Amino acid sequence: MSAELLALIVVYGCEPNDTPSLRSLVLCESSEWKLRIIVWDNSPQPHGVNWTALGQTGTYISTPDNLGLSAIYNWVVRQHLQVGEHLLLLDQDSELPVDYLEKAAAAIVAHPEVDLFLPMVRANGRWVSPVTYLCGWGRQWRSDAMGSMQSKQVCAINSGMIISSSYLLGSFPVYDERLRFYGTDTQFMLDYMDRRSRLFVIDSVIMHDLSFFSGPLAKRVEKFAAMRAAYHFIYERRPLIQRIAVKLVMFAVSIRYSILHRDLTFLRGGDQ
Repeated sequence: MSAELLALIVVYGCEPNDTPSLRSLVLCESSEWKLRIIVWDNSPQPHGVNWTALGQTGTYISTPDNLGLSAIYNWVVRQHLQVGEHLLLLDQDSELPVDYLEKAAAAIVAHPEVDLFLPMVRANGRWVSPVTYLCGWGRQWRSDAMGSMQSKQVCAINSGMIISSSYLLGSFPVYDERLRFYGTDTQFMLDYMDRRSRLFVIDSVIMHDLSFFSGPLAKRVEKFAAMRAAYHFIYERRPLIQRIAVKLVMFAVSIRYSILHRDLTFLRGGDQ
């Protein structure tokens, strides 16, 4: 039995053919999948994709105005995702193991009642996803966990997650387009917890590059302010106790980063 998969890779400022995500995706063993690929290029100057060099066919979309992830995801769900497919989300810097698609297909066939399938993700030698999550605070798992599990208090990054079309085209309320880049995954996971009781963690590890605190200090402060602003939108309609809790967590984190980077500007901005 073949599963149908639409893979979306969002890239910025690089040649799509050179990205770990696209290179590793086309090398995956995918006999169990009917695979379609969309490369969405947010770069100011379009790069195009050399599909022939990849031995693959696909769709290339360019938006030089750097469209937000939420808007991109909503557009792909509305305009490209077909009934019966699953959607694979990928950043440009995730490297899939060669057996990722086969293991994902096996999990989907074995668990038709589940709508969300997550990889285990490591970055810079650390476990980064999934994590136990509560009101802005994520706690790394002490050991690898996999298989079917309750979705409550499980959060994950976008890259590598596989979502059923029945959920995205049915119960899911749409991505909040006020969230351009930061917080899209948190919003999705909280909405999923509200609507589905179970998810599945695939027995496969994706290597990922997290650049949240890379670059000059001013850029890191800007990213952190954007993250704090994102949490305001994510929690604005949730219970008061959760809104208070997430503000306290963000304040505690801003103090930690101010001490870590010896810069008080982390204490400013972001909250509304």
